[in-house]
Amino acid sequence: MVRIRAIVFDVGGTLIYPADPVGETYARFALAQGVKLQPEAATVTFRQAMKACSPRAKGAVPTDGNDRAWWKQVVRRSMAPQAFVSPQAFADPASFDAFFEEVYLYFAKPEAWGIYPEVLEVLEALRDHPVDLVALSNWDARLHAVLDGNGLGEFFQHRFISAELGWEKPDPAIYRHVAEILRLPPTALLSVGDDPRNDVEGPRKAGWQAVQIERPKRDLWTVIRTLDE
Repeated sequence: MVRIRAIVFDVGGTLIYPADPVGETYARFALAQGVKLQPEAATVTFRQAMKACSPRAKGAVPTDGNDRAWWKQVVRRSMAPQAFVSPQAFADPASFDAFFEEVYLYFAKPEAWGIYPEVLEVLEALRDHPVDLVALSNWDARLHAVLDGNGLGEFFQHRFISAELGWEKPDPAIYRHVAEILRLPPTALLSVGDDPRNDVEGPRKAGWQAVQIERPKRDLWTVIRTLDE
């Protein structure tokens, strides 16, 4: 095994998670528009919408950091009939638009996200190792405010965000780009994340090493053990 010189972390589901279930957040903001959602059902339809909308075709990811259009599609798909308290629905496009904007802006706030219990301690421990820490996420420019506001931003020498690059994981181009910017051979990069396709299979095909986070049986302390080995 080649010595690891940079650890590339996924963010959502690896370092942070929604502070409240997504369906509860949607229900809270929908109620302001006079619409009642079933929180648990809305969480399920959100997950289904994410799967239906990902991964995107080449050339479909923006480069300006603004990914509102894609997220609006995801949220719209999340509003499937089973998510509503029957016979509720958004009365008109304007009410849905207002709901979406509130939700979109809310998830740019640090308080919308929780940090997994071991994350800060592990990142602090990694400062004693001769490796660069890097963030690589299928996200948009809102991630900067989230990382900085939660005290995570200071740990990362580089941040690679899909909506600022024009590719998203698992497009091979994004892994090549990261290696080129870091000026490291792929074998010296360790991908750490919870998604088997984006954070394990994709990086390994690009020549990286990879560790999958599967809480509770495998949390971020796995990274320290990997380096020690």
